[in-house]
Amino acid sequence: MQKIKWVLFHTPEELFIRTAKHFEAEVNKLSNNKFEFDILTLDDYQNKYNEGRPCDLFADLRNGKIHMSQMYIFSLAFSNATDFLALGLPFLFKDHDHASRVFESKVGEDLLTHLKDTLQIKGLSFTYSGGYKVMASDSPINCVDDFQKLTYAKSGNGLWTDMFQALGAKESSDFKKANFRQTTLPRYHADAANHQRFCTDTQHSMYLTTILMNDNLWTNFDSDTKEIFKHAAKVTAKAEREQSVADGEKIASSPAIYNQHGIDQMLYFSDEEQNRLKETLSPLINKWKPYFSQGLVDRIQAA
Repeated sequence: MQKIKWVLFHTPEELFIRTAKHFEAEVNKLSNNKFEFDILTLDDYQNKYNEGRPCDLFADLRNGKIHMSQMYIFSLAFSNATDFLALGLPFLFKDHDHASRVFESKVGEDLLTHLKDTLQIKGLSFTYSGGYKVMASDSPINCVDDFQKLTYAKSGNGLWTDMFQALGAKESSDFKKANFRQTTLPRYHADAANHQRFCTDTQHSMYLTTILMNDNLWTNFDSDTKEIFKHAAKVTAKAEREQSVADGEKIASSPAIYNQHGIDQMLYFSDEEQNRLKETLSPLINKWKPYFSQGLVDRIQAA
């Protein structure tokens, strides 16, 4: 039985454990239990295999100390797989069906090839780990103009900076002065500060992740095993995206549930305000197009 070491890099861990366990079940169902998956939190991995020291996940994925993981698209983008930043553009996806068409088409394949070319890591499929984003804030956001009263924390993410500036929010280098941030409903309790208890369902972009694998391990698989892992990745990713949507709907469905996630009030824009938000942020798509591979954004929009 071959051992696969899968490390959970992000929180909340329960979202990522679920995906890893589903992937393991799919692989072993098709391979007659040829693989043993050792699914580890980041702390467990560092304590067990790295003498308690912080690890470089990308380096360990490349050198084979880690076999598999699941990572946020911006983490990949800022580690040199720059085309992955395009997936975070505001109002890029029409709906979940559109997103699935992108991920499961030639566009998705080309993005995973870009990942291999830039990071020397094999990408298998695209997952949500959250889905459509919301805004977590100290005070209610009832309309687009309310962003002008808010402050965001300065970061190295130029796309986020452009978005928040377009909305009229103020920037602060003092993280403690930030009174709103982006997250998703399934991630709210992990991302939002304790005082950010107003949640506005803006759905302006998606929180996306990618299932990753050590490239040498992939290359050494025979063709049958590659097909098993590809199939497992597709099935697991589709189920994960659907579950993320269901998780968000369940959280939003009841005050008793969203209170448990750190939300006092759920807020929704009127159709008019949602259109204003889209009109305010959508021009960033054309502004950022030249940053990515030629034609990438157009192909995503046309999928």
